[in-house]
Amino acid sequence: MSEFSLPLRGRGASDNPPNRFDKIHYERDPDAPPDEEIARATVLLRDTTRTIIATNDSPDVGFDASINPYRGCEHGCSYCLSGDTRILMADGRTKPLSGVRPGDLIYGTVRRGWYRRYIKTEVTAHWATVKPAFEITLADGTSLIAGPDHRFLTERGWKFVAAGRTQRPHLTTNNKLMGTGAYALSPQLGAVHEVGPAITRKCHLEGSAVKTSVNLRVRSVRPLGRRLRLYDLTTGTGDFFANGVLSHNCYARPYHEYLGFSAGLDFESKILVKESAPELLRRELMSPKWQPRVLGISGVTDAYQPIERRLQLTRRCLEVLAEARNPVAIITKNHLVTRDCDLIAELARHNAAAVFLSITTLDPDLGRRMEPRASAPAGRLAAITELRRAGIPAGVMVAPIIPGLTDHEIPAILEAAADAGAAFACRSMLRLPYGVAELFETWLTQHFPDRKDKVLGRIRDIRGGALNDSQFGRRMRGEGVLAKSIADLFEVARAKVGLPAHPPELSAAAFRRPADPSQPTLFDGLGD
Repeated sequence: MSEFSLPLRGRGASDNPPNRFDKIHYERDPDAPPDEEIARATVLLRDTTRTIIATNDSPDVGFDASINPYRGCEHGCSYCLSGDTRILMADGRTKPLSGVRPGDLIYGTVRRGWYRRYIKTEVTAHWATVKPAFEITLADGTSLIAGPDHRFLTERGWKFVAAGRTQRPHLTTNNKLMGTGAYALSPQLGAVHEVGPAITRKCHLEGSAVKTSVNLRVRSVRPLGRRLRLYDLTTGTGDFFANGVLSHNCYARPYHEYLGFSAGLDFESKILVKESAPELLRRELMSPKWQPRVLGISGVTDAYQPIERRLQLTRRCLEVLAEARNPVAIITKNHLVTRDCDLIAELARHNAAAVFLSITTLDPDLGRRMEPRASAPAGRLAAITELRRAGIPAGVMVAPIIPGLTDHEIPAILEAAADAGAAFACRSMLRLPYGVAELFETWLTQHFPDRKDKVLGRIRDIRGGALNDSQFGRRMRGEGVLAKSIADLFEVARAKVGLPAHPPELSAAAFRRPADPSQPTLFDGLGD
């Protein structure tokens, strides 16, 4: 953890932890006065992605497709990031690929009979390279970043990420990868991805078959449109497990770190902008391959963050969705969503829109510390009122609930939301995947040092002794006595104020393909 622990005005993170893929990083002079910290201005970078709709197979969210014009988020929340590509080590733990070194023992495979079986093997080489990057998404939610020459083991043999000039065997959505998946917890692998040494010593994978019931079918292979630093290993078996799938050649960490940035201040201050998002969305909705269904907006970063006020990319995407009457579910912390009441209300007329206002606390001071560039709690409540007046189903998402810090506010938040006219209420527990845990611990040290141990202890209580649990079904709600008491508190308070537990079911019945702007109409070319 960084020694620099002074909070920065207007930012959630006060630190820029080193990108684990870079050997050189900036360290602040420890003798410099505290007031000499350079202010962080927001930098906008062009994102040349070629697709806009992302898919998932998670049972924990209410949609399996989503869009977002931005990567990174100015709101400055300390709990919005994702993790590394993890390599399965010989002791049953996982390690970031960038941290693996020659001489390390990891798990590879050997073919015996009908199955590939786990076998310990030695890393003989490790290096970095720069190649065009592709994002591979699997049906179970696993996401990987790899170069075009990287190969994965499928049910039909090894296949490259991209076809290349020779139309070599490559991944398609008809392929299923071999492995466990990044989030799988099979009986033998149950401890591998999540637990500490006391339990991993009990894992005996050597010689067992590589099998899983998890759906590892390829959902998409998407070029990122840029060259990234990627990593490679040579092993004694010629393969290794990365994010739970059998593979070799070139990976990088997802999200901001695989783009060459830090997961700290860079995430808040270096925003990648998908300038072509509206046009890409139109193209994908026009395609006969698109099966109309609910699209989520702001699944990872907030599409109504401050820069949206100027760029209006989210609004332009909504214009396309309104034209197509494709249902949409919007999650945001920003009052700016009310700017688009006209478009969202048009969708709502076809039972094709719902808005979730995320409220963590009613304390404006705590809100500023946690989410310094998001709307204040009062602004979010006002947004619910305005959206409801426009005839839009809008409700409250009490999220993230932070045990020991905000859970006691649940009844008050629900009462305030009901008074604001909310149509429904749902909840989600704090998640701290990978590097986010360190950032959150730093944030607690800066703002609530007297409560830090209590908060972290209660998070461990609902996460089986760890700070995070990525297992579907538990990751959003937690487990154990404390998690149940928080759930009970929420349900009693929700029933008391009369808020339904779910938004209305959205419909794609009114969907129609959007117009192709490149095609002439009957009236094109006519004068005034």
